[in-house]
Amino acid sequence: MRITVTRAIELTVAVSVVIISVASLFVAVEQSNVQRRTLQASVLPVIQYSTGNYNLPLEEWRLTVRFTNTGIGPAEVRYMQLSWDGEPINDTSEFIARCCVPDTIPEAERLSFVHNAFRDGQMAFLFDSVEGRFFAPQEDVEYIVFRQPDPDTQPIGYGVWQELDRTRHDMSVEVCYCSVFEDCWMARFPEQTREPVAMCPVRAPENE
Repeated sequence: MRITVTRAIELTVAVSVVIISVASLFVAVEQSNVQRRTLQASVLPVIQYSTGNYNLPLEEWRLTVRFTNTGIGPAEVRYMQLSWDGEPINDTSEFIARCCVPDTIPEAERLSFVHNAFRDGQMAFLFDSVEGRFFAPQEDVEYIVFRQPDPDTQPIGYGVWQELDRTRHDMSVEVCYCSVFEDCWMARFPEQTREPVAMCPVRAPENE
């Protein structure tokens, strides 16, 4: 069958229309991806962890564990875990009993030693919430504050403070957080790594 000139032109036009349509669709999809990446970048959160032993504005010795959102978008912290010596820190008293009481205290008495120190006012910790919290851009939260006890009137607490000041450098942290677009990251310190994850870990109930 012979194809007339008119028919050939019609076929050429039809094929051209299809090609243009496909190209337009490709461009639209690519533009949509670019716009989405731009929006994601415009609200990117970055949670950082730090620890210190002195507050310069207050001129006060105080151990702190701090989390800061240094990004440009809000962050929801869905999981946070402090660890030391390969073990998670789930109870402050148990952690101090492991790390920071005098070696002369027998292992079976270390936890009661810490409880007595708290009860007798030798030392005190202040806590704030991190897990389950929304961090605004540039928001800074002191998760733990331990003011230095007086060496004369609180010698037991002062000794624990000094030991904890050395120990804090060996602590490790995992923190998982998400953006408003449900993009999530797992950050690890002191490694200073940050990797995207499909979802954050779910902490098992304490009674299980």
